[in-house]
Amino acid sequence: MSDPSFIDAYRSAAQDIPRPVGVLACSLGSARYAITVDSFLDVSYDPPTMALSVYSGSRMAEQLESVDTCALSILASRQKGIAQWLGEPGQPVRGLLDPLDTAEAPSGSPVISGAVAWFDLRVAQRVEIATHTLLAATVTAVGSRHGSEPLIHWADAYHRPAPR
Repeated sequence: MSDPSFIDAYRSAAQDIPRPVGVLACSLGSARYAITVDSFLDVSYDPPTMALSVYSGSRMAEQLESVDTCALSILASRQKGIAQWLGEPGQPVRGLLDPLDTAEAPSGSPVISGAVAWFDLRVAQRVEIATHTLLAATVTAVGSRHGSEPLIHWADAYHRPAPR
């Protein structure tokens, strides 16, 4: 275990890395699950591949162990409320997406309507790293809305990008 003061220093420095905010969602039968995420990246363009990091103790971890597909929606700057709603600790696992406008990716996974972009993902590999599960996933479909501003997580808060 690392020194708590070092962990705090790392956390503080890592919060200075601006990151787009997304929603990772999946379906298990008729139940739909989702969580706000900001730890993801495109890994390869050929074949299209992404990596996502999810806290192993989160409400999504168990559901993600049971699915082969999920979808990542990159939130627009005006969707801060969605990020807060789906990232709020203590929310029930089921029904979180019910009040939100969603569509279905080709896999059937939920996609947040109005998102800047979305990626339909087939999980290729799961790797446990420290307190998180790293998902490596092949992108099977994609959609985007050009001209929309993404929601950014920086300095422990949500922001919109500066105008161009």
